[in-house]
Amino acid sequence: MENLNQTAWITSCKLQPSGWLVNGTMSVPNDPANRDCADVLQWIAEGNTPAPEFTDAEIAANAQSLVNSESLEYLKSTDWYITRHAETGVAVPADVTTARAEARESIV
Repeated sequence: MENLNQTAWITSCKLQPSGWLVNGTMSVPNDPANRDCADVLQWIAEGNTPAPEFTDAEIAANAQSLVNSESLEYLKSTDWYITRHAETGVAVPADVTTARAEARESIV
């Protein structure tokens, strides 16, 4: 019987919380009893390295997205100060004005 390479079908592998994403579309669970998982583990044993779940650029983009969301939420939650000031002339507290400016500056 010919010895077939059981890992030849793997062209790419990326880490995921529950296992690996293989060839960009196939989710393989981290379960050595799973035939595909066994192939991935063999592929790794052959000296291959799975790509990280997220690239550095994706991590940075995700972090900035979170900052944007939090900053926008803060601005929304304090918009009433601006409306009150426009309608009644009551001053916006200095700490709110400062925090709103920081929130606006942090949004990309």
